[in-house]
Amino acid sequence: MDNSGKEKEAIQLMADADKKVKTSGSFLGGMFGGPHKVEEACEMYCRAANMFKMAKNWNAAGNAFCQAARIHMQLQNKHDSATSFIDAGNAFKKADPSEAIKCLNAAVDIYTDMVRQTCVCVSTRHACGCTCV
Repeated sequence: MDNSGKEKEAIQLMADADKKVKTSGSFLGGMFGGPHKVEEACEMYCRAANMFKMAKNWNAAGNAFCQAARIHMQLQNKHDSATSFIDAGNAFKKADPSEAIKCLNAAVDIYTDMVRQTCVCVSTRHACGCTCV
């Protein structure tokens, strides 16, 4: 399959992922597998991003990785969100350096927040004399 075929397939995956996200927010979608649909959409965005990378459409790849990062944050998957923002930044580096900086800063913010939470947990355990891991 040539690059234009990969790009078309990626565009279709993005459209399908958008539909899953929209239907998961509806009343019936929320009752019947809402979070599962959102997780599937996130995977579809990542697959689309990788297809865009193969087609060397760096802006579209970066946008797809950003979509995945936002969904990971909704699902409280902070590490996966930061990783997706880094992937987006690496894609944007080749096409839009200012957008790359925004994505990489978002990843840094997430990692910084994760470290702060870890430090608070360790400090709390130390203060209360807790020996659990």
